[in-house]
Amino acid sequence: AALAVAERAAIVSQEAASLAARANAEAADLSAVLARQHQRAAREAAEARVLIERLTEREAATIKRIESLALSSRETQAKIAQRDAAVAAARETLAGAEHAQDEAREQRAASQIRCAQAQAQLEVASDRQRHLTDEFASATGRLESLQTELTALSTADAHLTDQVAGWQSDLDARQATLQHAEQKLGEAERGVRDVDERLASDEHALAEMRRYVGALSEELHAAELRYTELSGRRAAIRERLEAQWKKPVDELLAGAEILELDDVSLRAEAALVREQLEALGPVNPLAIEEHEEETRRLAFLTTQRDDLSSAKNSLQQAIREIDTTARELFLHTFVRVRENFRNIFMTLFGGGECDLRLENPDSPLEGDIEIHASPRGKRTQRIHLLSSGEKALVALSLLFGIFLTKPSPFCLLDEVDAPLDDQNIGHFVRMLNRFKSKTQFIVITHNPRTTTEAADAVYGVTMQEPGVSSLVSVRMRGKTVDETITPAHPAHTPQLHDEPAEIAEPAPVTA
Repeated sequence: AALAVAERAAIVSQEAASLAARANAEAADLSAVLARQHQRAAREAAEARVLIERLTEREAATIKRIESLALSSRETQAKIAQRDAAVAAARETLAGAEHAQDEAREQRAASQIRCAQAQAQLEVASDRQRHLTDEFASATGRLESLQTELTALSTADAHLTDQVAGWQSDLDARQATLQHAEQKLGEAERGVRDVDERLASDEHALAEMRRYVGALSEELHAAELRYTELSGRRAAIRERLEAQWKKPVDELLAGAEILELDDVSLRAEAALVREQLEALGPVNPLAIEEHEEETRRLAFLTTQRDDLSSAKNSLQQAIREIDTTARELFLHTFVRVRENFRNIFMTLFGGGECDLRLENPDSPLEGDIEIHASPRGKRTQRIHLLSSGEKALVALSLLFGIFLTKPSPFCLLDEVDAPLDDQNIGHFVRMLNRFKSKTQFIVITHNPRTTTEAADAVYGVTMQEPGVSSLVSVRMRGKTVDETITPAHPAHTPQLHDEPAEIAEPAPVTA
């Protein structure tokens, strides 16, 4: 900035010199101007000298700052060297830690901790090194910029020195011219005084005119801005009206009606109408078709709902009828099975008490059936508290009670006589002989009494050779087994067992 000021002062001095040259030719008219220019040149020379002194001081301060930056740079380099040494030491520590880890696996945890610490120190040192490197680069850049600035200041100082020398020679020439002009100054003072008065009045009028022109310019600029703003608003309003009403503004204005209302009422009514239009939403041109379609769909869904309701009522009625019929059949069958169960139980146990009970009499189809049995000499208790033989007899009593109610064409019994004693086996055999006229029994047993007393045919599976099973059949009464078994009766296919077993067939096979 000081250099720019000095350059402007030099330009002014050059203009003053040209004016002084013209003043030599026209000394009578321009002697006062030369005097003022002489004073201005003297002031500018003084300012230039002051500027030179300031530049000299700034140069000294810049040199000191460069020296301090150089010292700081050396200190930074020393710190970087120290950090490099610390990094090298950290790397050596890390290498030692890795070597110790290879030698001693049992100290793995401690070695890992030391390695982590060394890595952390290395990272910190690396970060610090990068930071110091950045600071050194920044200091180097600043040093170069200061050196460049110092060179520029030196160049400006030399240039200013040359300018001062030129100004001094120009000043000497002006002083000689001034001495020559002072001889004619007395004669020209009166004319100069008049010229100054006229010039002052003209300058005052010119200043007034400039202020007036400036005010007019500001008013014109404000008016242009207002016109531009109003034009933009007018265009926006026109576009918004044409977008809303889908018509040109000229047609809207031609068809507009003049209302004798104030602006506040009209704006309030317009805002109310706008809110009502926004509440209505956009116009749907397909609303009639959609309404008809929805009406048809509503009628279809109403019909479907009525059909479903009627089907639901029908299903509920059928379910109630089925529940009623099933309840009646179940209760009728339950009563018969209960009575037959009591009779069979009394026959097998030779006395005692038993009963079948519904867990929930109100809902017999959803509740469980409890079996209560109390052989002779025992109090009534649940079946799971009986012995194995008693449980088997109770189960047979229930099975035969069901067969009496609804006979089955065949029945398979798998070692049901295993937990029975000789007396109960006799009861079991008599019961088989009683029911074998209507039901075919296939009994798997190891008890020879059951086989000999009740069976009509016996099939034995034996293993005469290791790993080879063979079937032995015996007809206890009637025809032989070979004459009875034909290819039309696949139910007599021999079954292999892992141990000898006997199958008693109390009744002949019927297709």
